[in-house]
Amino acid sequence: MKYKVLLVGLGQVGVGYDFDVADPEVVSTHAKAFASHPDFELAGGVDPDAVACKRFSGRYGVWAGSDLAEGLSTLKPDVVVIASPTRYHAESMGLVLRHAKPKLILCEKPLAYTLEEAETMVAACRQAGCLLYVNYLRRVEPGVLEIKRRLQDGRIAMPLKGVLWYCKGLLHNGSHFSNLLEFWLGPVESFAIINSGRPWGEEDIEPDIQVKLSAGEVSFLAAKEENFSHHEVQLVAPNGCLRYEQGGAKILWQAVGTDPDFPEYTVLSLPGEKIATEGHKLQWHVVDNVGACLRGKPSSLCTGEDALQTLKSLLKMKAAL
Repeated sequence: MKYKVLLVGLGQVGVGYDFDVADPEVVSTHAKAFASHPDFELAGGVDPDAVACKRFSGRYGVWAGSDLAEGLSTLKPDVVVIASPTRYHAESMGLVLRHAKPKLILCEKPLAYTLEEAETMVAACRQAGCLLYVNYLRRVEPGVLEIKRRLQDGRIAMPLKGVLWYCKGLLHNGSHFSNLLEFWLGPVESFAIINSGRPWGEEDIEPDIQVKLSAGEVSFLAAKEENFSHHEVQLVAPNGCLRYEQGGAKILWQAVGTDPDFPEYTVLSLPGEKIATEGHKLQWHVVDNVGACLRGKPSSLCTGEDALQTLKSLLKMKAAL
């Protein structure tokens, strides 16, 4: 049995990022990921932009239109992906739950701009018996899972102290890495504003913040997207240093060792151990985990409740400015 999928939002993350990429191994969008996975049938897409609909239907040969209610009644999807702009997430989810009975909703991050909207969304899915997951996609990447295992079994010792570089807004891109750090190091316990930074768009901010999590402390530092995109994490452990670079495309672990020239000193090993990553197919791993969730199998995909906790922490930081 294949699960039918309706994609709401045919922009970059929905369709665009890999539209002109010939390499079948590169999977950066919901459309390509669901279309290429054997457990799913990409049944259709919804977007107010007629050009986007035409491009999508031309590539994937499926229904596309501007009316979400029509798409839901026509296709009767098992899975709905909400990849519309954040300000429309709650409205889209409300329409989905009124006009259809999907087994699972996958929503882009963040859930909403307000805690009230996000809590309503989580509660509505729970009441409807619909599974809700949020696309913090790094949590399902094999390299990230390997780091999680090493933290759990002590190969990477705790506590940790680190730095996170993010850009393009704390709630948008920053939340990807805040959620990732919570996945590795446990929930946010406290924070202190270092620098209030600047606004990003109408709803977002770019502050510098010292954040204490259960297993360590990390300084969140904002870089300027207009200069270049910069998303990296460096975590210093008692027994080495973990470098999560280029948004996760490169992961390096450097264990502590004896300095070859000065044996009385300990240093980080060179060149270090490269941890294998599959950043080129992150969305495929998301879809594979969606399939696992539908079958009742274990998954590290971010639940609505987990995403709500991330949003609560970030909104507290925003309110403190």
